[in-house]
Amino acid sequence: MPGKLLTIAEIAKQLDIPESTARFYRDRFEAFVPSVGEGRKKRYLPEAVEVLRFIAENFKRNATATEIEEALSRMFPRTVEFRDETAVTTAAAQQQQVFVPSDQLHGLFTHLATAMQTMAEQKQEIAELRKRISDMEDEQARQLERSKRLDEAMAAILEVRKEIAAIREKENRPWWKRFLGK
Repeated sequence: MPGKLLTIAEIAKQLDIPESTARFYRDRFEAFVPSVGEGRKKRYLPEAVEVLRFIAENFKRNATATEIEEALSRMFPRTVEFRDETAVTTAAAQQQQVFVPSDQLHGLFTHLATAMQTMAEQKQEIAELRKRISDMEDEQARQLERSKRLDEAMAAILEVRKEIAAIREKENRPWWKRFLGK
């Protein structure tokens, strides 16, 4: 069975999901579902089963479509279609490429610059937060050390108080008990 092309109905049956659901997943995440052909003759590579299974499992876990798409982009290659073009189509595309790509590149570079600026700001903010955390940890260590010294001082004071109380008790005894050593 490896290498056999499948229909969407066969994939839905394998995954035990309704065919309409499999079609929805296929249409929503088309770039990740490997296929061959067009229209009613479109067939799917065996790898498409795993892609659709992954999508179905994530929807069952209440993941959003955006989260699923991000996970798919990390785990599965995107499907790119190449179509045969006629000379007229190629010439028209070449004429359009003079203007469209430069606009797209400009937009892309603008987005890239914005993203890089945001990343730089976030990196600086993270560094500042790390510094603040480090300072707070240092202060906490100093506070703990002070607390230990204070506890030791309090213990010493209590010991001295006990000794003073014992001395006062001896001094407050009647003269005859002091004389007899009682």
